[in-house]
Amino acid sequence: MEREISSNKNHQLTFFDSQVWNKFVNPGEVIEVRLPKVIGRWTYSGYFDDRDAFCKSVREAEKLQHSGAYFTLQVIDPRLLGRAFNRIRQTDQTTSDRDVRFYRWLPLDLDPVRPAGISSSDSELADALKLSDVVADYCVKEKGFSKPIRAMSGNGAHLLFRLADLPANDENKKMINNFLEGLAQRFDTEIVKLDTTVYNPARVWKLYGTQARKGDPLPAEQYREARPHRESFIYDLEGR
Repeated sequence: MEREISSNKNHQLTFFDSQVWNKFVNPGEVIEVRLPKVIGRWTYSGYFDDRDAFCKSVREAEKLQHSGAYFTLQVIDPRLLGRAFNRIRQTDQTTSDRDVRFYRWLPLDLDPVRPAGISSSDSELADALKLSDVVADYCVKEKGFSKPIRAMSGNGAHLLFRLADLPANDENKKMINNFLEGLAQRFDTEIVKLDTTVYNPARVWKLYGTQARKGDPLPAEQYREARPHRESFIYDLEGR
């Protein structure tokens, strides 16, 4: 990869690490874990307030045939824990916008341009990571944000900027949508785009430590780049 993050696993943090869990889940709070398209068709979901149960359940779920694992990024109604108490199961009930209490994070997802349903190549991923550095620098220096959490989603780059807990109402939804649209207009290129659809409060986000599984993994050959299934991870949790 042209843009190395780190070859040292100690610097590649996942949701299975306690410091990551504690960064996203305060005591008394709940997150939903969601796996769409299990065996191509079913949605599996669970609600967690216990890290040990979360780790055990997600590791078991990773053995299933699914397209990726995600979690609710914002602060949700803790009563949803009653839907699936620290376990993952097949369901048709998942978190909706009305179940979200606060925005805590401004999420930016920079994804390489490619046909739908395939993994990114190493060079495409490197382009996304490179652009994420530019966007992060702009948001910190020009917009006054604190330095973001930085992550590799499996196919692209993630930036997560901490917000004050903003009510998950239409006004703040519109504000975040407009901000994302403005960033996209400023920074989108022909090879990397910023996803402007992640503004709704119930949007699920890549669960770091699980694989991105778009399409079949392709090995490299003389006339093609590899397109592997990669494990997502955080490479800067503290915004250094």
